[in-house]
Amino acid sequence: MMTNRRAFLKKTGAAIGSLPFIPSLIHGNSLRNPDTSHPVCYFSKHLEWLEFDDLGIVLREAGFNGADLTVRDGGHVEPSEAKTTFGKAARALDRQGISVPMVVTRITGPRDKGLDDLLKVLSDHGVRYYRMGYLNYDYDISMEKNISRFHDVLRALADKNAKHDICSVYQNHAGNRLGASIWDLLMALRGIDPDYLGCQFDVRHATFEGGRSWENDFRAIKGHVRTTVVKDFHWTKNDKGQWTYNNTPMGKGMVDFEKYFKLYHEMKIRGPISNHSEYPLITKDESKLPKAEKMKIAIARLKRDVDYIRAYLK
Repeated sequence: MMTNRRAFLKKTGAAIGSLPFIPSLIHGNSLRNPDTSHPVCYFSKHLEWLEFDDLGIVLREAGFNGADLTVRDGGHVEPSEAKTTFGKAARALDRQGISVPMVVTRITGPRDKGLDDLLKVLSDHGVRYYRMGYLNYDYDISMEKNISRFHDVLRALADKNAKHDICSVYQNHAGNRLGASIWDLLMALRGIDPDYLGCQFDVRHATFEGGRSWENDFRAIKGHVRTTVVKDFHWTKNDKGQWTYNNTPMGKGMVDFEKYFKLYHEMKIRGPISNHSEYPLITKDESKLPKAEKMKIAIARLKRDVDYIRAYLK
C-alpha cells in the first residue's frame, strides 16, 4: 500500500524540527509562512518577464506568501525541463519566504505525455495542488454523454494523482467548456475523491456566467473546492456599443467580495488562494521602463490587491 505522506508527517513531526528546511516536507508551506489554511498566492503568468529571484522579491514586497507558478509551455517552468528547473524556482522563491503550494499546468488527462515524471517532480517539491487544463464539449454527442466522458477522464486522473499524493483542481472559467456553468462540473466530479481531484472556484468567472446565482454555484460545489481564485471585472460597452468586459483591480469591479468572503468563511473553505491581475499590471508605455522601475510599479499595484484580500481574511 502506498505510504501517505500526510500520515507519515503526522507520525514524524517531532523529527522535522531537527532537520534543515526542506519545502517538500510541508507541502510547500514555508515555515516562515505558517498560514497553511489559506496562503495568499499570486498567479505568475502576469510576471513571466521576471526571473525567479526577482519574482520572489516582487511577491514578498507586495505581501504574498505563496506563488501559483506557471508550469506549462511558455511559462516560468517548461514541463519538459521541470526536473531541473522547478527546484531552482522553488529555492529562489523560498529565499524570499515565498512557498509554492500550487501551480498551473495544461494537464488534461491521465495519458498526457510525461505526466508521471512531472507529477513526481511537483510532489517531491511540496506542491499539493495543480490546476489542470480545460475539457471541451463534443457537440456531436449528447450533453449527458459528454458529462460521462468527462467523469471517466477526471476519475482516471484522480487515480493517477493518488499515486503521487497530489491533487489536481479544475477551474470554472467563463465560456462554453466544462465548468463554465459549475453544475456540469459538479456532475462530472461526483464520486471522485476531492483530495485528489477537486475544483478551483473562481468567483470572477462564476459572476461573469451566473450573475447573482454564483452563490448557489458556490454552495453546490463547496465540498469539492480545494483552491480558490480572486479577481475582479465589470461589464462595459465598447466603441461599437457592444457589451464587453474590463478586468479591474480587486474591489474596483462588480464581484461581490463582501458576500463571497462571508460565504467563504461560513463554509470553512480552505486551501491556497490565487490572485490574478488580469488588468494591465504594467501598461504598454510602462513596459519600456527599466526592469527595476517596472518591479516597483508592479509591487505597488499588487500590494493594493493583497491588502484588499487580507482585510477579508482577518
